[in-house]
This record gives sequence, C-alpha cells and structure tokens, in this order.
Amino acid sequence: MTPLAKAVEASDGSLFFTVEKGSPMAAEAVRKRTAQFNKPMLVVNLDQANAFGASRKIAEWIGENRIGCLHVDGAVNNAAFNAKVAGILEATFFLTMMNTGIGSPLASMVEKERIPGPPVPSPTSLDAALIHLEKELSLKDKATIANMVETELVSLHFTLGNYINNRFDLFSADSELLTDCRRRSGRWTLAPEETAAVIIRFLWEHLRETYRIRIIK
Repeated sequence: MTPLAKAVEASDGSLFFTVEKGSPMAAEAVRKRTAQFNKPMLVVNLDQANAFGASRKIAEWIGENRIGCLHVDGAVNNAAFNAKVAGILEATFFLTMMNTGIGSPLASMVEKERIPGPPVPSPTSLDAALIHLEKELSLKDKATIANMVETELVSLHFTLGNYINNRFDLFSADSELLTDCRRRSGRWTLAPEETAAVIIRFLWEHLRETYRIRIIK
C-alpha cells in the first residue's frame, strides 16, 4: 500500500489545499483514495478564499463530518504555500476549540432577546455601548465578530442589530447615544435606523484589537 493510501485509510477525512496553478493530478490522486476508502474530502483553493474564510469552512466541515484524525495534503510544496497552510490550520484549530457556531452567528444574543433579562439603563455614549455589548456577548461571539471581514458585518443585522435597536435609546428626539454616534462617525445626518450598523462597525474595530486570530511565528 502506498504512503498516500495508508494516510487516507488511517484518517477520518482528507483536506487538500490547492492554488490556481497547482497540480490537478495530485488532487485527483487523493480524491481516488478517499473514494476507495469511503472517506470525506474537502478541497480548499487558497486563491479563491481569504485565510479566515477558509478556516471557518474547514472548521464547519470537520464538525459536520466528526473528523478526529485529519489527513492534510497539498498541490504545491514551497515555503510561502506551506506557511499559509500552517496559518489556516492554526486558525481552524482555534475555531474548532471555540466551537464557533458558523451556521447561527451570535446565538447568545438571539437567546437574550427570546428570554429578556431585567431592564438595564441604555448607554448614553458610543464607548458605553461598546462596553455593554462586549460584556453581553459570549467569548465565541466576540471571536466570531473580530475575525469577520468587513463585508460580512451585514450578516449581523438581524441578530446584533436587532438587539441594539431594541435595547438602546436611538429613536427618541434627544438620544444622547445617537448624538455621540453622529459625532464619532462624522455623519451628522445619521438616521436612527442606520445607527446600529455604525455601532457594529466600531465594535468590530474594537474587538479586532483583542479577539482577532493572530499567527505567531
């Protein structure tokens, strides 16, 4: 039995990294072996996904397929490729350990809205709002937000955005929080219904300072 066949047979699934100019024959060899042993396989194209997006996809795949022993292979073998793969695998390990809920972002916030706790004073400044949200969010949620790319923040509209709109004083005529958000964002015509998105953006920037995954070499 070849080393590749032994590796595929011994694992619970195979993860294959490729690039646009990678060898398709290498991927096909792994695919044939996974089919032979009836094992799941995931192919990740590093030229088509950012590092954290790839890590989230892999973590979700590992969870869905209950993979305990992972076989990793690749279409290229050079320092730059290997370093990128190592970083993605490290981030994947972090996400797996954190048990990040990819399918239902900010589940803790949804649960808080379903079973509301005692009323709390509405924050009167942007900084106070960020402190409140950081305290209320679970560690998993904070890590999820911190490691999002900017274009993914819109996905928080119906969870975190609803929480902000329901709990914070943004729609009264003399809202101090709305005034402070206008001042800090430089958007003096900012409408109350747009303010949750501004608060989420500032929260994202704040959380990235502490909860963003960093690869230490």
